[in-house]
Amino acid sequence: MKWQPLFEFGVYSLVGLLSFMLWWAIYEWVITRNHSIREAIFGRQPNTAVALDVFGGLMAIGLLNYMVISGPTLSSFILDLEATSLSLLATLLLLAVLRLLIGGFLRLWFGDRRDAHGQIITINNELFSQRNLATGLFSTALYLILVSGLIQEDLLNITGNRLAATYNMLGVWLLGLIIVLLHSWLYLGFGPKQHILHECFHENNPAAPISLLGLLGGILILNHRLIDPFIAGEHMFSSWEHWGFLLLGVVAVFAMRFVLYLVILVFLGVSIRKELLVKRNQAWGILDGGLIFSLCLILNALIAGNGAS
Repeated sequence: MKWQPLFEFGVYSLVGLLSFMLWWAIYEWVITRNHSIREAIFGRQPNTAVALDVFGGLMAIGLLNYMVISGPTLSSFILDLEATSLSLLATLLLLAVLRLLIGGFLRLWFGDRRDAHGQIITINNELFSQRNLATGLFSTALYLILVSGLIQEDLLNITGNRLAATYNMLGVWLLGLIIVLLHSWLYLGFGPKQHILHECFHENNPAAPISLLGLLGGILILNHRLIDPFIAGEHMFSSWEHWGFLLLGVVAVFAMRFVLYLVILVFLGVSIRKELLVKRNQAWGILDGGLIFSLCLILNALIAGNGAS
């Protein structure tokens, strides 16, 4: 019996634990500053919204560990461990910068507008003071986009394709933005108050970001499957076929969801858009996200089975 995998698991787990402690420190001392994570997580009234935001860093640590361990190996375990540790450190620092930039953008977007409780809208205020679950879920969706891009990056140039990896990272972020916009237009409708930011920061509607998470998860996994067969130097912006296939895949998935919309409307007399927007139906948000995620998994499996890219 080989004991090495158990030993390496223990070492990488320790690296992951130390990385989580680092993310906790960055989150409290840099990202949120005047707020206590300890009080938010372990206080008298645990704050699920904050936990979802902190979870973004955990997701980054887990996915990056997976990508580095399952990717090309260096000449020794020590070098692999050093590469993993340095990549995690750089990624968490970059993730913190991106989180701060997003917070600043949202502050500019909302300006002096106030939430349903009459307070100025900022991401930290919605998370810590308002305990806004919708904001926490939306933050998780943003982290999913950011992390899915960051795991494409090759900061240490281990594969020798750092430039192509950077293009893939930017391509994933662009794809994530497109999916968020499509979700707002096709799920929530058109209008100044019918978009994901309004639902998550002003209306505190968890149903909307729950369905968004399912959609993002499915499409990003599909995109990762399509990127895998890329040859050295190839990237998302060098392959129009890649974007064309993604477009057709998204259209096919949305078409199936529209069929479901009609079936539910005709036979049950229920408008799923109304369930998301008016009734803020979290139960349907979960099923809606799960449906899209399942459809994307089917397409993903078919691509894997046919060796298509």
